[in-house]
Formats: sequence, C-alpha cells, structure tokens
Amino acid sequence: MSKSRVSVVIDGRSYVLVTEDDEAYVKGVAKEVSEHLLRAASSSLALDERDCAILVALDFCDDCKKQQQRNRELVKKADVILRSNNELSHKVADYKNRLTDAINENTHLSQRIRALEDQLRVLNRENEKLRKLEQPKKPDAEKKFEKTVRDKKAEKAMGYVPMTQGTLFDLGDDHAD
Repeated sequence: MSKSRVSVVIDGRSYVLVTEDDEAYVKGVAKEVSEHLLRAASSSLALDERDCAILVALDFCDDCKKQQQRNRELVKKADVILRSNNELSHKVADYKNRLTDAINENTHLSQRIRALEDQLRVLNRENEKLRKLEQPKKPDAEKKFEKTVRDKKAEKAMGYVPMTQGTLFDLGDDHAD
C-alpha cells in the first residue's frame, strides 16, 4: 500500500500526516483525540494545553497497554482452543477408523453367520435323510394294524358308537344261567 498525506484538525490546529491508512480512518482518530483533549481541558481549568495533551496521551497509552494485554490473553485462549481442537480432530479420526473397522468386522461376521446358516440347513437336510434311512421298514401287516388303531381313535373322538347285530338266541345264551 502506498503512503498518502492526510490533513486533520486537532484542538483547532491543522496537521498533515503521512500514512498508509485510509483517510476516513485517520480523520476519525484525529476527531477522537480532539474530543479527549476537550474533555481533559473541561475537567480542570488549571491545566494548560500541554498538560491536557499529556493526560490524553497517558489515557491512550493506558488503553493501548490494556488492549495489548487482552490480546495476549485472547491469543493464549485461542492457542488452547486450537490445541484442544487438534486433539479432538485426532480423536475423531481415530474413532472414525475404529468405526470403520467395526463395520467391516460386522459385515464379515454377518457373512460368516449367513454361511453357517446355509451350512446348518444343508446339515439338517442330510440329517433328515439319514433319519429316514435309519428307521426300520415296518411290515405291511403292522402298518395296517396302526392304521386301524388310528381310525378307531378317530371314530371314538367323533362320538361313534359301535353297533353290533345280534339275534334273540344270542341274548338268551348270555342270560341262561
């Protein structure tokens, strides 16, 4: 940036300043100095212009020192925040890696479970085939008897009352004695 000349008036006196700052900014600073000089002069009638200027300069230096101290404190706080942010960024990256590993492991385990379930289905089918082969073949008469027993149980469950046909002579034989 290039330097320029800016004319300002402070406490009724004109000054030409050579600066790199914007003209409006420099005039604003000059106005602020004039206001401070006016306040210092009105606070005590015993002060001459030089005393007022020294008081204003002390005031500005005090403000400047306090702002510098505040800036140093803010820079320290910012450093702490940046270090904390860096630590958190590293932790986040670590957690992301761990999460990715856990997701990959979960995917692998899910695939393994599906493979084991498929293997279990195959083994169950083979087991069922072996059970069928292991069961002894029943002879036809035994199968027919089991069917008759099942049919009788079913009839009984439905309330079937078996009826037998007899003759009068059959009744007499039972009651003869």
